[in-house]
Amino acid sequence: MKVFVAGATGAVGKPLLARLVSRGYDVVAMTRSPDKAQAVHDLYPGVVTVVADGLDRKAIIDAVVRTRPEVIVHQMTALAKLTGLKHFDDDFELTNQLRTTGTDYLLEAARAAGARQIIAQSYGNWNYERVGGPIKTEDDALDANPPSSMRRTMAAIRYVESKVLG
Repeated sequence: MKVFVAGATGAVGKPLLARLVSRGYDVVAMTRSPDKAQAVHDLYPGVVTVVADGLDRKAIIDAVVRTRPEVIVHQMTALAKLTGLKHFDDDFELTNQLRTTGTDYLLEAARAAGARQIIAQSYGNWNYERVGGPIKTEDDALDANPPSSMRRTMAAIRYVESKVLG
């Protein structure tokens, strides 16, 4: 099975890439950086690498259509410079764009390439309603009234989940 990992060199993408390769999947690794693409190629010579910006519609569609994956995994984030909870939405601004616009581009590309499934990461720290037990699942409601410094991020989380889950 061919798996396209968008955000293959991030905090979750890196270990996911290693696991997919070790289990024998045919992997396409997308990253924004030519240097990171080269590092992936050096570590995993059989992995096809793609350099593309997750907010560049044409680049995303071209990369996905050219590689024709069966599954797309959306791991795109931009979390290198987090400053803390006070400026949460500001810190997550680019990640929120990747969760909204980037998701739309990946979904469009998936349709164009005939991919049968898209999987997207989310965020599971504070974003559930504060009811019930401490362990939450996808069936639990998201926080309807997040702190004001986190509302844009919650909106982006809701967006990606609604688009991918339907």
